[in-house]
Amino acid sequence: MDTFDKEFIMEMFLDNESVSSMNRLIVATTDIIKENNDNAILAEEIWTKEDDSEDVELSESNHISRKRVRGFYENTVLQYSDKAYEFIFKMKRTTCQELIKFLKDYVKGGMIVPLEKKVHVFLWVLTSDASFQEVGKIFGLNKSTVSYIFYEIAQILTENRYHYISWPSIEEQHLTRVRVNSRVRFPNCVGFLDAVRLPVGPRPAPRVPRAARPRHVLLQAVCDDDLMFTDIYVGAVGRTKKHKVFKESPLYHELSNFIEFENHLLADASYKLRVNLITPFTSEEVLTDEEMKFNEAHWRARGYIGRAFELLQERFRKLRRLEAGGRLALVLGAAAVLHNLVLLHEGAPDVKQEPPGAHDAVAIDTDIVRTAAEKRQFLCNYINFIDDDSI
Repeated sequence: MDTFDKEFIMEMFLDNESVSSMNRLIVATTDIIKENNDNAILAEEIWTKEDDSEDVELSESNHISRKRVRGFYENTVLQYSDKAYEFIFKMKRTTCQELIKFLKDYVKGGMIVPLEKKVHVFLWVLTSDASFQEVGKIFGLNKSTVSYIFYEIAQILTENRYHYISWPSIEEQHLTRVRVNSRVRFPNCVGFLDAVRLPVGPRPAPRVPRAARPRHVLLQAVCDDDLMFTDIYVGAVGRTKKHKVFKESPLYHELSNFIEFENHLLADASYKLRVNLITPFTSEEVLTDEEMKFNEAHWRARGYIGRAFELLQERFRKLRRLEAGGRLALVLGAAAVLHNLVLLHEGAPDVKQEPPGAHDAVAIDTDIVRTAAEKRQFLCNYINFIDDDSI
C-alpha cells in the first residue's frame, strides 16, 4: 500500500483539471489489480482513507494500461464494500439486483458476457465520463463489445420504461396534490413540468465560433413531489426552446385528458398559460403584492422538478456530454428509468417523508372560473387568503 499514500488518494478525488475523478478511480483500481492479488482489501482501504488525504501530482505510471485488465469484474467489482459500490454505481447493490432481475425477462439467452457483468459495464459507462474504450480496458472487453452492451441495455430500459415511468392515476394525483398542498401550500398541483438542456458532441476547442459549437438537446419531464418522473420526452437535437419541444410532445395534446379541470401542473414562464398548466405572472407590467406572493409560492413548489434534474445529472455523468447520433433518446430514456428505479428502492435525498396534513383539494366553481387566466387569479386569491389567515 506504499504507493497509495494519502497524498495520492486526495489528488485522485480533488484534482479535476486534467483527468476526472472517475477516470482516476479507474486508473487507481487498475493499478491495484496489476500490483497485488488482494484487490478487494486494497480497494476497501482506498475508500476508508479518502477523507484524510492531501494533494500531489498524478504520475505517468497511473495512466490506464493499453492492455486489457483481466479479472477486474470478478476479483474487484464483486468484492467492493457497500460504500465503494454505491459510490461507483450510484445505487445500492440491492437496487442493482432488482435491475438485473427486471432485465432477465428481456435479455437474450446464450450470452458470452453474463447479464450481471453487462449491467455493471452499462452502469460504469452511464455513471462516469469514461469512454467505451476505457471501460473496455478495465473490464477486459473490446470497445465495440462495450458499445453493444451499453446500447442493448439502454434500448431495453427505454422500450420498457412504462414499468417505471407512467402517468399517475386519479387516485395517485389526489395523493400528490394533498402532499404538495401540505408541504408547500400550493393547491391542486399534481406535478411539475420543465426541460433540462444537455450538451451533445465533444467539448468545443478554445475560440471556436459559436455556430460551430456543439448543439444541445432538451429532455422534457414531469415529476411529482417525490422527484419521480411521470412523463418524459426527448426533443430534437438543436431545438432548445422549451415551449416548442412541449408542443411536439404527446403530453401537449393529451394534457386535458390526463388532468381534471381543477388540477394542474406547474411550469415556468417559458411555457404558455393553460387551464391545466399554471405559469407565474410575468413582469410585463408592475406586479401587485398578491401576484408576487403567488409567484413566490409557485417558484417554491416548482423546485421539485429542478431538484429531480439535478439528481439525474449528478447520478449519471454521461449526460453532461452526450455523444452525437441517433441513439440519444435511448440513453436519456434509460437514465430516467434508472432514476425512478433508484428512488423507488432507496427514496429521494432531501425529501422529507412526513405524513401530509389535512390540506385537501380546493374546489373550483366552473361556472365562475372558466379560462386559464381566471383559474390562475383564483389560485392567487386563495394563496393570499390562506397566507393572511395563517398569520
